[in-house]
Amino acid sequence: KDFSATGFHKATMEEIAREAEFSEGTLYNFFKSKIDLYLSLIEEKSQELLDYLHKQVSKAVGAGEKIRWLIKAQMAFFDKNTNFFKIFVRERNNFEWATQKDRASRLSKVYKAYIDFVARTIKDDLNHGEFRNLNPRETAYALAGLLNSFVCRWPRSSKREQPFDQTPFLTEIFLKGVQKSR
Repeated sequence: KDFSATGFHKATMEEIAREAEFSEGTLYNFFKSKIDLYLSLIEEKSQELLDYLHKQVSKAVGAGEKIRWLIKAQMAFFDKNTNFFKIFVRERNNFEWATQKDRASRLSKVYKAYIDFVARTIKDDLNHGEFRNLNPRETAYALAGLLNSFVCRWPRSSKREQPFDQTPFLTEIFLKGVQKSR
C-alpha cells in the first residue's frame, strides 16, 4: 500500500505493521501510537536532510556558493524523498491538533538545528562581502520559508515538475530578488 497516495492519517496501525512486515504488537514495541510513529518519521527525515545539507554545502568553494549548494541540495533531497514529502504535506494538518506539545519539544530541536545551519551558511557568505549586510538568522527563516512553500505546494500542483526542477528559479529569487536592475 502506498501511504503517499492513500494518506497516512487514514491508515491503521495494523495496515502500517502489515506493510512494514511486522506484527502490530511489534510495531507498538517501537512506537506508542500512530502519532509517535509519524513524529519519529519526521524527526528521522529531518535529521537526514540536515546531514545531507552539511555534506553537500561543504563542497562549496568561493563566496556565494554555499547558498547555491544549499538550495540545490535541499531541492535534490526533496526529489529523492518524494513519497515521504507527499505524506508530510498531506498529513501535517491532520496531526496538528494532536501533537502541539509533542511537536514543540521533539521537532523544534531539529528545526532549530536546521535554521542554525542555514544561518551559519548565510553568515559565511555575508562575511565574504558578496551580499548585503542582513541578519543571518532572519535571512535563514526567509530562505526556509521560500523552499518550504514550494515543497508544500508541489504535491498538489497540476504540473508534473519535480522540486529539483525549481532550483534555478528559487536560487534566482533568493539571491537576486524580484526587482528589475536599474
